[in-house]
Amino acid sequence: MTFLEAIILWALKKLKGERTVYSVFHLLKGKKSSQTIQDAYLYQLDILFYTFPHLTRRDFDISLESLADKSFIILHSNKRYFLTEQGENQLEVFFAIHSFPAYLNGLKYQEHSFTFWNRLVIIIQVLSNLINKNRFYYPVTRDNGILRWVKQFLNNHNKLKDLLAESLFTELHLLLSNNPPERPEIIVMRLTGYKHIGKTVEQSANQLEMDVTEYWFRYVNLLHYVMEHISENKASYPLLFSIIQDTYKPFSMTKSTFETYELLLKNYSIAEISRIRNLKESTIQDHIIEIALSTPDFNTNPFIDSKTEAEILAIADNIGMQKLKPIKDQINRVSYFQIRLALAKNR
Repeated sequence: MTFLEAIILWALKKLKGERTVYSVFHLLKGKKSSQTIQDAYLYQLDILFYTFPHLTRRDFDISLESLADKSFIILHSNKRYFLTEQGENQLEVFFAIHSFPAYLNGLKYQEHSFTFWNRLVIIIQVLSNLINKNRFYYPVTRDNGILRWVKQFLNNHNKLKDLLAESLFTELHLLLSNNPPERPEIIVMRLTGYKHIGKTVEQSANQLEMDVTEYWFRYVNLLHYVMEHISENKASYPLLFSIIQDTYKPFSMTKSTFETYELLLKNYSIAEISRIRNLKESTIQDHIIEIALSTPDFNTNPFIDSKTEAEILAIADNIGMQKLKPIKDQINRVSYFQIRLALAKNR
């Protein structure tokens, strides 16, 4: 079983057949839709969000077929899969041998960890060549946004480049010597410097004797650990924190949802926000669900009273699922929006 197959199997176990298998695909790709983000929270799959943005539908389907051929999963209806007993056992055995990437936090970091990585790689390449007095080299990225940011970063740090390089090395050495969850070489071997070209994902996986998907998830796991550790220890990593500072956000929302959130804070109603933003009321409701999921202190009282909320939760707990219709059948007076909101607030 490949690492990707194990991750898919783990996610399907969480879903319990209540969502189609392609909700896992959208999670791994980081699809920024309210439904995908709601799935991430409600089924405790938020760690997987945007952890494999380059995954293709074909590769995902091949992994599904492989799991089905091995009798690890079984199709019930409408692309809803359940784990077989054999699949449950194999999943447990797999992660007993291959440690689970426990620092994954995809919904929190999304593309920000990759932005940090791309900036860091260029900074190291530039400093390495500058201190060796070499000005003729090709940057490892052609992303103009990254290149402009790095140029400004170097201009802002006007100390001697030798000292800047030494400070950056000291912080990285401290960070990667502090019992990281993965081998430091997972990212170190990817770095490019003076007369040295970093390895590709495939080359790194081959050298470390991993399948490519295992290497990828361990690389992302280490990046998320690095982001978390730097954010929690800013004083120890001032240079590294300055690289991530403008990317860090206290909670994760899509841009459109955040605009709705700002209007809700001004006490606009759903209907008013719908008119102001020229969006359907159902879309604004989706945004409110997303806000409730990502903002623990969000006040839902304007949309559902505490007694109704408690009644919904009691029914959901009794039937043991996140499906809406069985709940609606037992408490017909409430809307689907209110059911979703109650479940979101008390995920």
